[in-house]
Amino acid sequence: MNENFSLAISVIVPMYNAEKFLPVCLESILNQTFSDFELLIVDDCSTDSSATIAENFLERFGGRLKIISLPENTGSGAVPRNVGLDLSQGKYVYFMDADDFLLDNALEILHDYAETFQAEVVYTERGFNCVEDIFSQALVESFWNPPKFASERPIFETENISERVEKYLKLAFGMPPWEKFFRRDFLVDNDINFPAMRISEDLVWTFKIICAAKKILRVPTPLYVHRTNKISMTGRKRTPQDELKFWLNPLLTGIDCLDEFMNGFEIFNRADNLRLRVLNFFAKIQFDFMADVFKTLERHEVYKIFVEEISKSKGDHTALIAYMILMTNFYRNELNK
Repeated sequence: MNENFSLAISVIVPMYNAEKFLPVCLESILNQTFSDFELLIVDDCSTDSSATIAENFLERFGGRLKIISLPENTGSGAVPRNVGLDLSQGKYVYFMDADDFLLDNALEILHDYAETFQAEVVYTERGFNCVEDIFSQALVESFWNPPKFASERPIFETENISERVEKYLKLAFGMPPWEKFFRRDFLVDNDINFPAMRISEDLVWTFKIICAAKKILRVPTPLYVHRTNKISMTGRKRTPQDELKFWLNPLLTGIDCLDEFMNGFEIFNRADNLRLRVLNFFAKIQFDFMADVFKTLERHEVYKIFVEEISKSKGDHTALIAYMILMTNFYRNELNK
């Protein structure tokens, strides 16, 4: 591992049409009590004034701000985050969303936790939620995962992978990237990046983290403010056909990605039931979001969209096909009881 880091922290912010929220996000980073960081904004071909707003902050960051413009829109935050990680120079990496912001001492506290406990991952169990207009309501402290899993002091997560997976399946780990603070070399050495998916990429990414990390520190300190954005990917209005395609995309990619990753761990090769439970957990989330669409479209319409989307996607989808056959047989047996 290379210990000759030029900076302590790299903050990575994927950006797409965030003009309404970006100024508050950047001001919160600029106001940090910890100054040994770089900020990498990766612009996913914004069509509004986001890039101009970011450029107006260049001088104020005194050389610590870099703006990377992607050649074409990638459709989610996955690729921009991966690009930012590749270009980052910090010992630690922190991912933010462009519509959120930090408390003034967030980076200082996260860095102190990581250094004091020598953790590869610092997982924040709590934070704040607020509406789009941050001045209209007070911040509301929230648990990122069910309160029964939360701690009142910093505590290391178990090193037992099977126990971690069981907690993952019970949503004891929050999925969004901004809940976690990393050693960069942990992510790079374990080839942990975001799969190129429109949505749900953080479910796959978080699963990789809990399986690969040796030292995960859970902390109760709320530092991040998540702002409700009604024009986010999940909040946009789509036709039933487009909605089905939107949630089918992560299903096509995610099942195969998870299955391939689990091939590298003996525990999943020995325990096929645990592997299947992970795949079912991921697939169920996608199907739950498709439920209303299935009620709206005719069966032949759903079938046609499935055929078209599968034919356009990459890979042979061996794991997905095996999973779908298994689930079809399961439900057939259930219906015949």
